Amino acid sequence: MSDVGSGFMAMCRLLPRWVVLVAGSMVLAELFRRAGLPASTLLGPMICAIVAGVTGQELRFPGPIFPLALGVIGCLIATSLPLSVLASILDKGPVFFAGVLAVVLVSAAAGFALARTGVLPGTTALWGASPGAATAMTIMSASYGADMRLVAFMQYLRVIFVSGSAAAATRFFAAAPATPGPIPAPAAGGDAGAIAGTLLTVAVSSFLARKWRIPAGALMVTLVVSAALQDTGLLTIVLPGWVRVPAYAALGWGIGLRFTPGIVRHALRASPWVVLSTLLVIAASGAVAWLLVLCGQTDPLSAWLSCSPGGEDTIAIIASTTPGVDMSFVMAMQTVRFVLVLFTGPGLARWLGRWIPSASAPDSRPLFSKDNAA
Repeated sequence: MSDVGSGFMAMCRLLPRWVVLVAGSMVLAELFRRAGLPASTLLGPMICAIVAGVTGQELRFPGPIFPLALGVIGCLIATSLPLSVLASILDKGPVFFAGVLAVVLVSAAAGFALARTGVLPGTTALWGASPGAATAMTIMSASYGADMRLVAFMQYLRVIFVSGSAAAATRFFAAAPATPGPIPAPAAGGDAGAIAGTLLTVAVSSFLARKWRIPAGALMVTLVVSAALQDTGLLTIVLPGWVRVPAYAALGWGIGLRFTPGIVRHALRASPWVVLSTLLVIAASGAVAWLLVLCGQTDPLSAWLSCSPGGEDTIAIIASTTPGVDMSFVMAMQTVRFVLVLFTGPGLARWLGRWIPSASAPDSRPLFSKDNAA
């Protein structure tokens, strides 16, 4: 019997546990959404899956689900990278790019310090400290030898801190506080042809990535293919909620189910240093924002939002609902840093890893082994 068939049979045997996991994930995701936390449909399932993993529920995914979810994320990223963004970027000049690079370097320095001191194993801290592309960097890290679970811990802890600091800055600088609004997202409607074309792109790209054994290929191949098709007018990316929400949940479960009691203990031991480094990175990003203000690039609030290290969707909400914010500047800077982190992060982590003592992850099980398809 094939591995895929065995995986589906295992899911059927464990159906009651899956029902509990799905129900708990839905409830927690809704609570997070009402509390205004970012990526609630990812964080809720991930936390519930962590609980299931550390309590020995032995829930596993059949092989194709996780790569298909990655393909959906690749399409989601592609929607934020239209060629029209380049025009607003080129108008900003060298100070703009220096601001982007400064935030990336500050974050890399914080990750390097954590890695050198052995707080986290191997290059895990370098991946976890990347200022943006949280989901993509978490997923790719596993293909390059880092511990995906600890990377997720660092990334999403920072997203929460960044969201809080951005909201506080809005209340400090703006005349009126921002009110939550809808997250900018790919079109939820569209005709059946556009939806079918998007799903076909995801399926074919994910299949080719698995066949060619490209590291994190289900994400990267789909991103490149869908972005190219979108910008040439051959594809209109349409991802309705019934596609996006299950994909985020599948990613959350795929990450969370790999947690064990040992990895949770390690994360808790490292948490004081991770929190300290996160606060230092946010403070340093604030200093970069102030330099942008002094150089006359933008106003203080727009500068702060543009330099916030991560949480692009939350920053978009705050920027779009706050009077006086330079929305184009904020999102252009966030987008440029997102692309820079996405495409240079793996190389930077490998390069800095030369100066990091080798360390074994608390749990080094491969991501897609027969016994651990999550």
